[in-house]
Amino acid sequence: MLPYAYLLTILMFLSAFIGMLASVILAFVNKVQPLANRLLGISLFGVSYFAIISALLVNHAIGEVPHLFRTAAPLQYLVAPCAYLYVRTVLYQETHLRRYDWLHFVPFFLHVIELTPFFLHNAEYKSHYLQYLSTISMGAIKQQEGWLPAYYHPVLKFLLGNAYVLLQWRLIQRFTKENQPVQAVRMRWLKTFSWLNTLLYPPILMAMFTPVSTQSVLIFSILIWVNYLLITSLLLFFRPCILYGTAPLQALAEEPETLTLPKEDPEVTRVYVLSQEKKQEYRQKVEQYMTQQQPFLRKGYCIRDLAVESEIPQHHLSALINQEYRMNFSDFINQYRVTYVKQKMRQPEWRQLTLEGIAQEAGFSNRTTFFRAFTKLTGTTPSEYLSRESSPS
Repeated sequence: MLPYAYLLTILMFLSAFIGMLASVILAFVNKVQPLANRLLGISLFGVSYFAIISALLVNHAIGEVPHLFRTAAPLQYLVAPCAYLYVRTVLYQETHLRRYDWLHFVPFFLHVIELTPFFLHNAEYKSHYLQYLSTISMGAIKQQEGWLPAYYHPVLKFLLGNAYVLLQWRLIQRFTKENQPVQAVRMRWLKTFSWLNTLLYPPILMAMFTPVSTQSVLIFSILIWVNYLLITSLLLFFRPCILYGTAPLQALAEEPETLTLPKEDPEVTRVYVLSQEKKQEYRQKVEQYMTQQQPFLRKGYCIRDLAVESEIPQHHLSALINQEYRMNFSDFINQYRVTYVKQKMRQPEWRQLTLEGIAQEAGFSNRTTFFRAFTKLTGTTPSEYLSRESSPS
């Protein structure tokens, strides 16, 4: 038995309970951004269930429930991709997975298929197999019940985990460069969550290749997973706006007057409440300017540009867009661009343009941004929309 096995078991069961509770709340209670919540819930559930199985292994109780052995292994392939997709869906307020997002789940399904023959064995076979593993060094860690050789799956999981962590940070960096409005509390949470993922995978991967005893690596890995699960879950409980979807994280729907300041001081929040007269005045001025001048056709058009050209203070303009239109500035501008594209697509000369050409003409920075915005605001891809419009009624 491992040193401190009893203490490790208690810590794993405690962290698993808190993590499971958080994942259930995210999946079934929080109704704000349901896709993002379910992705985070799946990620936390994967870690929590792994902690339960690991606790049973550490105190040798797995022999009482042999059918649970290795059932957590495929779920580990869901933890990192679901965390990455969670960050993306929160940042870009996506309501549906993209067409090729299912590729992120291929390793999970392949591992399930690979382990299916082992899962179908009876309890007696698995009990004897567990007894055999207990006689060899770190037998339960090798994960050799499938087609791949021993240790391939643990290393592969942590390599993929590190790759997804890099993708998370790339998402946050790209979103920041796009200078899109975002609540400070939301961005702080996403950065904290990404740091926790950063501290989860690289240390364990490095420990696997260090010249220390396998028991030390195992204890170190367990502590890393337990701390990750405890800290992440507790941070969620201390942030009800994220865990339960209460204000102010409901895309500014419940408390739209709580806004971040401009880029110079993004961490400070203030409250701007516009009178109905001001809202009506500003709205008329903005819509008239957008319709007549079509500034949205310019690439990189930002809220600062519109504030200067419409002679509306930037913080008032930001409050107007969030309170009256219930969206951020990026979606506000893209809505005009998408409407412009839909109107122009009725013209024969526009039907000859590629998606890149359409994106350029409408003011989008690139094809990817155009595709994402069009799909989000219309519920269909540009190609599907064009095909539907072209088909005879």
